[in-house]
Amino acid sequence: MRMHAQTAMIENGFVRLPKETGWLAEYLHEMTAFPRGRYDDPVDSTAQMLDWFKQAGRQPQDGIWHYTKMLAEKQRNTPPKPVPLSVQLGLRRW
Repeated sequence: MRMHAQTAMIENGFVRLPKETGWLAEYLHEMTAFPRGRYDDPVDSTAQMLDWFKQAGRQPQDGIWHYTKMLAEKQRNTPPKPVPLSVQLGLRRW
């Protein structure tokens, strides 16, 4: 059931994977072997991430939208670090 709820997102092309990476073959094997495969950790984490992504904007405390908004507000409220004058002028320290 957990991955069945995410099938539409995957089939409609909303999930993208890198073309070349060391873990891709093992990940795809474990995803396609589910539910009869030996491991289901990739399935669980993928299903949870996709569910979290779908929750965006539904409830203020859930979803990637809220997380991204929280990071943006934190960055906006953080005063910029002062840049040394030598860096501003392009001077090198010897």
